[in-house]
Amino acid sequence: MDNSELHYMQCDPEKLWNKMIEAYVDAGGDILYPGDEKEMLLRSVQADIIQVVMAVDNALRMMTLREATGIYLDVYGEGRNCERIEASAATATVRIKTNATGKSQTLAAGTAMTYDGEIYYLLTDDITLNGYEQTINTTVIADRAGSAGNALAAGAEMVLTITNSAVNNIVVTSAAKGGNEEEEDDAYRERIRKHGLAAVTTGPYQQYETIAEGVSSSIVDAKALNLEGGKVGVYLILSGNTGQENILKNVSDALSPLDVRPLTDHVFVYQATEIEYVLKLQYACDNSSTTTEAITQAVNSYQEWQDNTIGRAFNPDRLMAAIYQAGATRVTWLAGSRFKDSTNITYTEIKENEHCKGTITLTASES
Repeated sequence: MDNSELHYMQCDPEKLWNKMIEAYVDAGGDILYPGDEKEMLLRSVQADIIQVVMAVDNALRMMTLREATGIYLDVYGEGRNCERIEASAATATVRIKTNATGKSQTLAAGTAMTYDGEIYYLLTDDITLNGYEQTINTTVIADRAGSAGNALAAGAEMVLTITNSAVNNIVVTSAAKGGNEEEEDDAYRERIRKHGLAAVTTGPYQQYETIAEGVSSSIVDAKALNLEGGKVGVYLILSGNTGQENILKNVSDALSPLDVRPLTDHVFVYQATEIEYVLKLQYACDNSSTTTEAITQAVNSYQEWQDNTIGRAFNPDRLMAAIYQAGATRVTWLAGSRFKDSTNITYTEIKENEHCKGTITLTASES
């Protein structure tokens, strides 16, 4: 496809000026000299004409999927029942241990806590402290949307922004995830294109997947499968710690209208089953910062590739190859590596409604 910028109207300033002079002379005008009042007046008219042509050209370009940006792309997508995915806030789970105070109280939803004094996390629900020693597991949500909230790691210690003698400590038990930026223009443009194509060219299953992925930025992947008997299962990978049931319901609602699904289809929405893996590797390299950073990036890229697609086979050989390609001179598996309950680390197919989800630990060799 030609990626050159599309223009409906263009204006060459020199050609326009020559035509204006020609028209002026034909109308009986005097000879123009640089700097005189008539010449300056015509120059201002020339500038106005150029501005109008540019504005009309831009307006026409903003009406096309290829060229539209920002709010113009929003309007284009909304007119085709495909809205931009909004930014979402990260969520995490925390464990709150309390002191015995002999007095009950409530920590209200919205109570803020932080681990670094920069990003704050708010309780999603009211918590009742009964005045005795307690251990309470609950959920918090970042005070702002975006990926910055995902920085909260498991094990981090949080403190309330207000002094409360009943609270002994707060520890993060599940790292924050699900924080996403607003969908960028290029990604949104591609999804609009797929949304339009799905209904007319790819059949209902691909359409189910496209519509499902547009419901929430927490949906990493969607896959529609035939469950027989007129039943269709739409399986999702979700990135957040909370709100999964609401997302499943919202996807189900989005797939229910008869203009979305065939009359005979009964659509059910599920979370894809996670298949756990643990990979521990030791590597040797030249120990330069460039190489170690490249190896770390290779591991992160592999994990995103492996974990974020439903039905993708477990492929540890790809990880090994990526680490070598990044500059490692030796890579070996360490004890403790496993796929499900097997210590045999090899290519393994998984079911169509499953996806891999694991942890990877890298250790640099001392030699």
